[in-house]
Amino acid sequence: MPVVGVFAILRMEQEAWESAGQNLQDAFQDLNASFLSTTKCSNDLIISACKFSKAKEMMELAEKMRQKLLTNSSAQSNSNDEELGSKQDMQDWLLSVGIVSPVTKETAGALYHQQLSRQLADYISIPLEQAGGMMALVDVYCLYNRARGTDLISPEDLLQACSLWEKFDVPVMLRKFDSGVKVIQTKTHSDDEVFARISSLAQKADALKKGISPSDAAFTLGIAPGLAKEHLQNAESIGILCRDVSPDGLRFYINLFNEIDPQNIYL
Repeated sequence: MPVVGVFAILRMEQEAWESAGQNLQDAFQDLNASFLSTTKCSNDLIISACKFSKAKEMMELAEKMRQKLLTNSSAQSNSNDEELGSKQDMQDWLLSVGIVSPVTKETAGALYHQQLSRQLADYISIPLEQAGGMMALVDVYCLYNRARGTDLISPEDLLQACSLWEKFDVPVMLRKFDSGVKVIQTKTHSDDEVFARISSLAQKADALKKGISPSDAAFTLGIAPGLAKEHLQNAESIGILCRDVSPDGLRFYINLFNEIDPQNIYL
């Protein structure tokens, strides 16, 4: 006899779910088989594939690819634009996949902060490269915790892990600006290079008339406006820029009197 009523509706939904599940399993089996031979795959497919039976293998593969990118990040090559674009896409995918084995207090014990410090230095290298060599500490905290999934760490643990970088041979460091803002930057980051770019920006025709704002500097340097403001204030402190505070906001201008000694300004 035909099944009717609520039971029939539930049965139809159950059959639809079973059919959809089988189709997904078949699709991702094909994806797992072809994953090693393809470099063009959508981010959503990678994240979804990690939810199936091959999650561990794919995460291990992602970690190997991450290490390879870190090894080759500082090497010079003659790659064309298409290869560089593929590398950038791969970096974005790996950041979305997350961390394979997050360091926890249960697994590391007394060495928790030391192991956390090394893992954080390894993970943050690629995001720092994409952010121009410097990121605010609060941004690093959010990014790193997102990669850890449910194994979140506290701000105190993050700060202590960053403080241990002075004892380790890692390519990143913790820095504190005069204003108190804390950032993480690569050791190859050069303030002189940043000051040169800011000085060049401030001497353009439009900037000589209207000055430059932290947003203008952020666009040129490729960093957050908050960090750009810190760089502008540092440039002001060494005499490269001077400021103007008006109802239009804070603007910086090139300092035309930088040859004057600040200690003997009245002379």
